Amino acid sequence: MIINEWQLDSRLNTALQQAQRADFSLYLALLSPAIEESAEFFTPDAVSEIKISENLYNKFGIRPARSFAMAQEDLKVLSQHTQALLQGGLASLKLAMSLSIAPLQQHDDKKRLSSDVLQALSLHSHRRLLEPELTKPQADPAAIYEVLQQLHTEDVA
Repeated sequence: MIINEWQLDSRLNTALQQAQRADFSLYLALLSPAIEESAEFFTPDAVSEIKISENLYNKFGIRPARSFAMAQEDLKVLSQHTQALLQGGLASLKLAMSLSIAPLQQHDDKKRLSSDVLQALSLHSHRRLLEPELTKPQADPAAIYEVLQQLHTEDVA
């Protein structure tokens, strides 16, 4: 199974331009059906947005989002939630939970998945988890100029 179009070199494009329908259909059938693999975009990292959001957090006195994993100081929060439930019931617990957020999971490990989820994954997703990431070719923005120039000369002739 071919994952990315660049693994075919220019054969897919050549088959399209030369109207080789059988070859084009074959190359399309070889491509992976996973939509997350079909197109790749190289976007620059947005550094300025991080600075703006930090300034907004400070301006409005908002705490940044916490991680989902449990930290050492969360034991105190969980004991406060327990005391609120025992003393004031469910209404008091809801108030305490909205004032101090409890952790959602014990560990913050992105690669850790439960066995149910692993069994439900597609073969493509299993491959993505087990194999290292594919090397991506360097994007050459100047290469499109040559293609456009070639198409323009073919249209004029």
